[in-house]
Amino acid sequence: MSRNCARIFFDTAERQADHPLILGPDAGDCVSYAQFRDEVLALAGALRAAGLRAGQNVGLLFPSGRQYIALVYALWACDACVTPLPVELTPAEKLQIFDHVHLDAVIAERRLIGQVAARLDSASTPLAAQALYAGVTHSCSAPPQLAAVNAAFIRFTSGTTGSAKGVVLSHESIHERICAANAALQLGGADRVLWLLSMDYHFAVSIVAYLSFGAAIILPKNSFGISTLTAARQHRATLMYASPTHYNLMVQDDSGMGLPDCLRFAIVTTTALPVQIGEAFYARFGQVLNETYGIIELGLPAINVSNRRDRQGSVGRLLPAYELRIECTPGDTQGEILLRSPGMLDAYYSPWQSREQILARDGGWLRTGDLGRLSEDGYLYIVGRSKDMISVGGLKFFPDEVETVLAQHPAIQAATVYGRHDGRWGQSVVAQLVLRPACAAPGNDELAAYCRQYLAPYKIPSQFQWVDKLSYTASGKVIRNPERTLQPIGS
Repeated sequence: MSRNCARIFFDTAERQADHPLILGPDAGDCVSYAQFRDEVLALAGALRAAGLRAGQNVGLLFPSGRQYIALVYALWACDACVTPLPVELTPAEKLQIFDHVHLDAVIAERRLIGQVAARLDSASTPLAAQALYAGVTHSCSAPPQLAAVNAAFIRFTSGTTGSAKGVVLSHESIHERICAANAALQLGGADRVLWLLSMDYHFAVSIVAYLSFGAAIILPKNSFGISTLTAARQHRATLMYASPTHYNLMVQDDSGMGLPDCLRFAIVTTTALPVQIGEAFYARFGQVLNETYGIIELGLPAINVSNRRDRQGSVGRLLPAYELRIECTPGDTQGEILLRSPGMLDAYYSPWQSREQILARDGGWLRTGDLGRLSEDGYLYIVGRSKDMISVGGLKFFPDEVETVLAQHPAIQAATVYGRHDGRWGQSVVAQLVLRPACAAPGNDELAAYCRQYLAPYKIPSQFQWVDKLSYTASGKVIRNPERTLQPIGS
């Protein structure tokens, strides 16, 4: 029998029926493994009654939370595949997914279903709470090779190569990933994980691991600092899983509330951790943030579980299941990261490329596009993306270095830097800046003089632009160059 993540969860629920699975959002809320299993099985029955068949692919347009998890597992229990339709996307972006990934049906929250109604049957079937099920009338054709993959997830994305639409993950690959990650995290029944991220983008290594290894998931009322800290203390969180923004909100909380003394790791993901947030979090809570290296094609190759302050800034040592190669030019200590491991993506969806075809391009390795270096004791540091590298007069550097300097200016709340085409120098440096509240914006000459204290002349921005906020992808990654032609939807 093929592996199925839902059946793995059912086995866990059988072993620890009364163990809590969902805690929160209110203080007394508690859903056991047995209760959640029954909820999943009831949803699976409703889906079959609505016409869902094994092997079909269903778009999921639903907010993160308890019911999102139940719907995914119910679809898996029916041997169906899930394609998230992230709530953060615009309606037009959601509809684009139908043009790139074949969908047989959609499950949507009642208030959101209108955003994709143009592609659905007029009739919809209520499932539970606010969930509606509807067939799809207009979608592209599925690649014939998909039928041979025991597909669990199709994540619509530009992919690491920048050319493919959709990363296909089988149940087998997801299981291999969570086992690889758990070599470092050591999740078990004693763990309670406080969750703050979008489930559309973070599910296959994290949520699946929690339900497979018997941990409980803490869902706070909202992402405000006081709510997060209250939930962590009330439910005795042993792990947190959040973005730099969420940790910054905790730092800004003025209640004086601390973290629970049982907290093992505060995992930070979605984007690189700004130095100032890591330092402020340590100053406020005495806890090092645990940075990770996550790639949709690969899972979590590295997790910094050292809790060493002198290793803040590193994504940690490579996990045992992974192999790493850094492709450097002669005399250089940093270069492009290539990886291989179990749990790699099964295929790119459209145009279809099997795992074997993808890996054949580089002798069995996956080229990530990330640039990194290794310390003498094996800690991996991500120094940038190859596509983000800026070249001024042939001198190359990464925007992160300039962004870090600018973000330390007392008047600057956030900064992003990118290269703009320049006929004379190749590129010129442009900085977009967000002003800190109640501060006056410094002039360009003042900013340039500030940068000269810390940066070589060729790294100093020639233009400083003040914006209300930085631009981000739906998954929370900053868009460094708003002038670059982007894929319709990015990872």
